[in-house]
Formats: sequence, structure tokens, C-alpha cells
Amino acid sequence: MDAPDLLARRAPFDRMEAGLVRAHLSAPDQLAPALLDGLRFVLSMSRLGTVRNDRGEDLDISDALARFRWRVGGRLGPILEQERPDLWAAVRELPTLLKAARTVRAQVVQQFDVSPEVLGAEVCERQLVIVSGGGGGSGYGFAGAFRLIHRHNLQPSLLAGTSMGSLISMFRARHRQFDAAKMVAAARQLSWPTVFRVLEMESRYGIPATLRLYLRTALGGLFTLPDGRMSTFRDLEIPLLVCVTGVTVDGLRHDLGYYEHFLDDAVRPGVVFRHSKLQRLTSILSLWTEFLTTPNAIREIIFGGDELTMDTDVLDAAGFSSAVTGVIHYDVIRDDPRMRRLLDRLYAEKGITRLTEGGLVNNVPARPAWEHAMSGKLGRRNPFVLALDCFAPLKRSFAWYPLQQVVRPNVNANLPYAHHYFAMRRRLSPVNLVPPVEQVVQAMDWTADELSPDMPFVAEMCRTLAPLPDAQAAAVRGVALGDS
Repeated sequence: MDAPDLLARRAPFDRMEAGLVRAHLSAPDQLAPALLDGLRFVLSMSRLGTVRNDRGEDLDISDALARFRWRVGGRLGPILEQERPDLWAAVRELPTLLKAARTVRAQVVQQFDVSPEVLGAEVCERQLVIVSGGGGGSGYGFAGAFRLIHRHNLQPSLLAGTSMGSLISMFRARHRQFDAAKMVAAARQLSWPTVFRVLEMESRYGIPATLRLYLRTALGGLFTLPDGRMSTFRDLEIPLLVCVTGVTVDGLRHDLGYYEHFLDDAVRPGVVFRHSKLQRLTSILSLWTEFLTTPNAIREIIFGGDELTMDTDVLDAAGFSSAVTGVIHYDVIRDDPRMRRLLDRLYAEKGITRLTEGGLVNNVPARPAWEHAMSGKLGRRNPFVLALDCFAPLKRSFAWYPLQQVVRPNVNANLPYAHHYFAMRRRLSPVNLVPPVEQVVQAMDWTADELSPDMPFVAEMCRTLAPLPDAQAAAVRGVALGDS
């Protein structure tokens, strides 16, 4: 089943659960924990499609659950998809639905090679997936979001990012244990001369531009392993996906020199736009529009999502994702036969000739993250996708509005795959690429303050549910809902 069809089957139950949880949080004393978990159990069970048994085999149980899924949707949908759900109306349906859940659970265990424990874990355990979008310097606030999420004792199972979102995410992905101080320390050691240079450079895999991004010089020490190797996606303790735009031959409408000198008169060390910012943004807009309107010009490339790209150096993937077309050039020109062979093979398999800024094709890559989780690569298939956007249109950022609107269609196409979407309001300027550490900390605090009201919902949605006891055990515990 492809992603849109699978999403269409699961989405109604996602909406019902979200409505139930929001209603519960607005009146937390209304439902006992057992009632809340019972309702959420039947909704989560209705989402089941493929489960992995103890031997690592994937089993499609969706047909066995079809009648149960139809019953739950018919009984709870009219209640929980209301703007203000009547929770007690939902509770009145619970005994019948729990009885049906026990029956279908027994049938699945009998019919398929799957244990009750595995089935219960698939229903009750949620995997937090955090998606961080592109937006240049506006994305420094993502570090504040990660800090806040850590303070709520939430551990991400998967990270995904584009451009600046991929840079911040790769720091978080290094270790399961989060340390905000290390992120701040990394920001403290950055300077314009270590990150960017304006000089002639060979172009092999990226699209030339005025600014050259020297990510390995700036951050290589932080991603060097004890054996001297650079960290690849396999070396990260938290799985990471990085979205990059692959450009086909049809997409390059000009010779490479055109892109290389596109903004030569607008850049000097420490400043991206030396003259009229609005005029320069209009020039970039025309370049991006050219890529987006040329048939078969661009393709979505996800690093970290398959066997080939798992061996990519993380810094290289994030560098390509951050290489804003016409502004920043990232490339692999060093003597590195392994990475060159990998990229040559990738280019041949994907039919591309260059890599560039990921935001052109997917600025908030919720769909690839959701698909990765639903493929079973995290073990379970019950993700909660939190999408963070630092480049959403704001009325006060009038100069950036045209560029924000250019990428908005690909963002909107991804939103159905996010269970919760958060758009930053207070943020640094996109061109503030190497801010003082004090501004980085300020951006972190802004984002944490804005995201804080959303965290009770996120935390509750990611909470592990109580397992559904059999009828006899439930009666002994005094929770005899659904007894036969």
C-alpha cells in the first residue's frame, strides 16, 4: 500500500485520538486513566496494518482487523471528530469496543505467528519522530525545541531535517543522551571565516555559488570518531534522515558559471546581502522558480533512508542540504574515494547531476519521516510525527514572504503526515547564518517558550498506554469494561 492510501486508512483514527487527548487535557478530571487508555487502545489498534513478530518477520494483519476498524470508526468517529467531543458518549461505547478488541486480538494471535506481547507493544508504544525544516538562521531555535522535549523526558526515535534543520538534527542524533551545552559550545566556536569563504573552487557534485560552505573545517572535529573516521549515518545513536534536492540535467538551464557568480556583488565576509535585500531575494526567487517550474528538474533525495546513503558522511549530507542555490556552494572535492564512489552511484541510480538545498523539494520533510517509520525501520510502526517549521510565512517578514510562498506547496503536501505542526514566530533572520552565541541562546529560549504550551499534548500522545488485560484480569482489577 502506498503512502497516501495508508495515510487515508490511519488518519481518521489519528484525528480521533488527537481530539480525545485534547478534550482530556482541557478537563483532566473527567475521565479515569483506565477509561482514557481504553479508548486510546481501541483507536490505536484500529491503525494496525503490519506488525513485526519476535523473529523479525513482517506480517500484514490489516484484513483481519477490517471489521473491527469499521466498527470503531462508526461508533467513535461521530463523537470524537466533533470540535468538542462528548467524552462520556465515547465511554458508553467502550464496553462493546473493548470486547471486540479482545476478540480480534485473540483471532490475530491464533491466525498469525505473533505473540500477544508483540501485538500489545505495537498498539501501546509510540515512537516520537521530530522533523525540523529549513530556513537558514531562523532554524537555530530548533535547539531550544530539543532541549524542551528532553526536559519532558521524551526520547526521539527518528529525526529528519532539511537545510538548517538537518544541521541542528545531526547534533541531536549523535547521542541518545541530550546535552544542550554541547550545542551551545559548538555555536560558540563558529565564525564566518571558518564556515564560509569567497573564493574560486572546483565544482563536482554541488551547484557553484558565491559563498563556499566549509562545514568539515568548522565542525569536523565534533563528528570525528575515535578511530579517525568521520561519522556516517550508521554511527549516529538516533536514526537521522536528511532531505536534499537532486537536480537533473534538465534542471540546469544555465552554465555553471552563471550560478557561481550569481550574487558576487551582494556578498562580503560576514554579510550575505550587501545591497538591497529585497532586490537580491527577488533574484533568488526567480532562480528557485526556474527549478520548480521546469519539468523533471528536481528530485527528492533522502540521505540515511537506505543502505547506500547510510554510509554517507553526515556532514556531507547536511552540507548539500544547506547549500542554498545561488548563494551557498557545498561540495566534495577532497581526496575521498569512498564518498566519491558513493555519490557517483547515487547520481547514476537517481538520474541526477547535482545536489542542492533540500528546501526546494521538501522544506519540512514529514512525509519521508512518516514513510520511514511505517516501513518498519524503527521496529514498531506507531509514530507520532512532530513537525517544526522555522520558515512559515509571517506578516512582519514581508521581504521573505515570496520565498516562503515558493516552498509552501511542498510544506503543505507534507502536513497531513505530521501529527502536530509547530511554526516558530520569534526567530532570527534567515541570513543570520553565523550569529553570536548570545543570539543562539536567545533563539533557543524563544522557541522553547513558544512550544511549551504544546508540550502537554505532545507528551500525552507519546505516552505508553496501559496494556489491555483479558476480561478475567480486568474483572479482578475492578476494570470490567467489555467483559464477556
